[in-house]
Amino acid sequence: MKLSQIRRHKRRMARRNSTAHLTLTSLIDIFTLLVCFLLVGFQGEAQIPSIKGLALPISSSYVPPESSLTVVVTGTEIRINEKVVQTLVPSDTPNAAGNKEIDFGPLAGVLQQQAKRFKPSQKVNGVDERTVIILADQNIPYAILHQIMIVCSQQQFGRIAFAVNKEAKKNA
Repeated sequence: MKLSQIRRHKRRMARRNSTAHLTLTSLIDIFTLLVCFLLVGFQGEAQIPSIKGLALPISSSYVPPESSLTVVVTGTEIRINEKVVQTLVPSDTPNAAGNKEIDFGPLAGVLQQQAKRFKPSQKVNGVDERTVIILADQNIPYAILHQIMIVCSQQQFGRIAFAVNKEAKKNA
């Protein structure tokens, strides 16, 4: 054998017997990106805030809520995104029927601002409708809830859902 063939043969054998060096930096980067992607991409059920002293009604049907604007109605105030929007104090001037009404102007203003932040979930009669979840204490009169639903609907939050507690399963 010639000297050049012997050298070539030695180089091949050296390459074949050498161990591959693996850089962990690129693998760590890939796994970091994968974990970040999974954390950002994971979208579970919407979280319903828990308010102290708020007793939700009980229901036998349960559909998990989707992520949307949350309006909390307690006995004394209305909150949107954990901020107090207005208090539920009737005005001093009675209406035509002699009842004192609550002015929902501040609620309408905040809903109008929030409508810019939430994308429409459907179109009804050519108008974009957004979803709102109302968490109302079970002791709130329906007349007040009805007025709040009207204000929500007027501010393009026409898909209204109520948060409820799931009824406990009975063992048979």
